[in-house]
Amino acid sequence: MYNRFISAFFIAILMALNFLVVVSGQSTDSLLYKLNNNLFRSDTDKYRLLCDLAETSKDADSKIKYSEQAIELAEKLNILAARPTVLKGFGYLNSGQLALAHECFITAASYYRAKHNNRGLAAAYLSISEAYNQIGGYDNAIYYHKKAIEIYRKENDSIPLASALTDLGYVNYSMGQYDTALVILSEANGIYQKVDYPRGYAYYLGNSGLVYYSLADFETAEDHLLRAIEILSPLGDERAITEYMIAYAGILQHKGEIIKAIACAKESYGSAVKNNIKEYERDAAFRLSQLYHVSGKYDSAFHYLSEYISANDSIRNDANIQKMADQRTQFEVAAIQAQVKVLEQNKLIQRIVIFGLAVILLLALGLIMLYYYSLKRLKMLTAELDERRKLLEKQSEELLKQNDKIIKANEELKQLYEISNSQKEEIISSINYAQRIQTAVLPPETYITELINENFIFYKPKEIVSGDFYWIKQINQYIILTAADCTGHGVPGAFMSMLGISYLNEVVQRMEFPQASQILNELRKEIKHSLRQTGKKEESRDGIDMALCVIDTKNSVMQYSGANSPLYIISNINGKPAFKEIKADMMPVGVHFSGDKSFTNHEIQLEIGDTFYISTDGYIDQIGGHANTRFSRKKFKKLLLQIHNQPLFEQKEILEKTLKEWMGEQPQRDDILVIGARV
Repeated sequence: MYNRFISAFFIAILMALNFLVVVSGQSTDSLLYKLNNNLFRSDTDKYRLLCDLAETSKDADSKIKYSEQAIELAEKLNILAARPTVLKGFGYLNSGQLALAHECFITAASYYRAKHNNRGLAAAYLSISEAYNQIGGYDNAIYYHKKAIEIYRKENDSIPLASALTDLGYVNYSMGQYDTALVILSEANGIYQKVDYPRGYAYYLGNSGLVYYSLADFETAEDHLLRAIEILSPLGDERAITEYMIAYAGILQHKGEIIKAIACAKESYGSAVKNNIKEYERDAAFRLSQLYHVSGKYDSAFHYLSEYISANDSIRNDANIQKMADQRTQFEVAAIQAQVKVLEQNKLIQRIVIFGLAVILLLALGLIMLYYYSLKRLKMLTAELDERRKLLEKQSEELLKQNDKIIKANEELKQLYEISNSQKEEIISSINYAQRIQTAVLPPETYITELINENFIFYKPKEIVSGDFYWIKQINQYIILTAADCTGHGVPGAFMSMLGISYLNEVVQRMEFPQASQILNELRKEIKHSLRQTGKKEESRDGIDMALCVIDTKNSVMQYSGANSPLYIISNINGKPAFKEIKADMMPVGVHFSGDKSFTNHEIQLEIGDTFYISTDGYIDQIGGHANTRFSRKKFKKLLLQIHNQPLFEQKEILEKTLKEWMGEQPQRDDILVIGARV
């Protein structure tokens, strides 16, 4: 079993002890009546009333709503909103939004630490532990659980300490550490006996019964489980009763009392479905599939096996796991970004920065190689998982006859899943680091505005890192501006963009009087040499599409040369807009069947008020609209003509809004880059 190990009742007890709030005797309706009729004397009273409403509300949405109102009021009163933050976390926890719940509990823990409220901090630690437990993160769950227990021992809090020990014993049971679980549960039982706390004693009996069941001591397990169920039934704790009934059904199966076992498992399954407890729905379904198989009712056995697989697939959620990992590393990432910003602004150590970027580039190469290796292994693991799943579907009758093999295969799948999650975290961390490298080498907006006063850059990578990049530099009286699209997107595209930026700096630095076509020709030589491209079929066809402009600021003349990327210029002639497209050469900056044919150099005389645009193909290729078609170059040019008289920053907003409306629910297809400038 992989059940959660903290009961909702224990958490409620801990909250009552830590917040020192008494709301007994007041129903949610009576509290709501006070709120709606302004039956409070001050904002402080209203704050307490909102917290009480959040605590007594059984509905998750209501709990979140009243907690948020209390937090907003706490900001007005200039107090740390620890209590409503924890309550909001429980609302998210009840609704299955584990990452948001985890974020609330982490925030509440920082509040309690600042207030030196040890009991509140311990409760927050247990809440964090619960969030980790629900996604199977037992190591993190145990870590926070032990921190809470350490506090309760120092504070000499008997019932919270016993409750925390009971839960810790449960997680050790969940991890298969049965001897350790019994030792911890025994300590909790000693405390329950001293304080005469029947509910806690019932949890001790039930959890130890689960351990004895796993140790095949069925007689002791049956005694403990039935006594626990007898105590909890009048208290209405359906969650714990459901779990203990599932284990009791297993004992009945072992004793050969199949009809009673089926009735017990069915009751557990119905309770789990009614209360939307997915993990118990899964376990009860698996127990029923075994019992029906033993009794020869294979149709029913197959039905409940299908329910087991469906429930098991819905329990884990990769998005919650990744978001919770992101929250733990957010401070670390922010610190690294601040260091990068300081390096950019310090012109006195430019040579050190260049050397550092070279070292970082080597590290990025290593990280990219690690990414490809990990991705290959992840695909192998995923393929193995798919193969096992298909085998289960095609050979369901045979698998029903081999129960032991099903359990073994399920354990192997869990191990593979945990390995793939670990590798995924490493890959995401590597890509985030590569993003910081790529951001560091792109020209800052302040530098671009110094060279071209009126401009906008609409830059929207498809993934964390991008294969599109923009670049600008001034040589004497010439301003060189380019928009580029490297082969691929994500990490492969980002690697190509780093090469492109590096070689652009090198090529342009050698030119006193830069020419647009000459820059593309020289850049093509560097790219082909770097990628060892000679034109053979088996070689890579990686390259760069780009539009490159060289603006002569003294003579108001612009050179343009393009590799598969055109230039658009809109001028006002006699009060009417004139749209002009200068087509690009249909070959990339890289290997091509045309060989080393020179790129065409266009010269355009600029007039004051002329607006020109260069872009990659991400915008025009985006799927969307009612028919799910490409946006198209025709619509793109029409849109530019409609907005060209607007201020440049408004043009960018219009482009962003138009794209968002066009995409709708469709995912972004490619990296997007549009640059606009006005003479």
